[in-house]
Amino acid sequence: MGISSDFLPASKAWSEKMGLTFPLVSDLPRTTLEAYGFLDTDPKSRLYRYSKRAYVIIDKSGTVRFKKVLDNPKELVTNDELLAQLDKLK
Repeated sequence: MGISSDFLPASKAWSEKMGLTFPLVSDLPRTTLEAYGFLDTDPKSRLYRYSKRAYVIIDKSGTVRFKKVLDNPKELVTNDELLAQLDKLK
């Protein structure tokens, strides 16, 4: 699942354009993003209250097993790193 801070219609349009095969939900009030530490909380930052790029793996019981929050939105976690983390859940 993906979480976006955009309005639902914008998230839906982006999801369709990108051909996502997983749900993309809107967190416009940013409550979930803030709870997981995915927001820029520095009031002096030009990105204040914007969501950071983050990756989270949550197991079936709801326990966070992997969390990586990136400060640079251009950075990505590799598929290999994510797959290695998923393999740990087996």
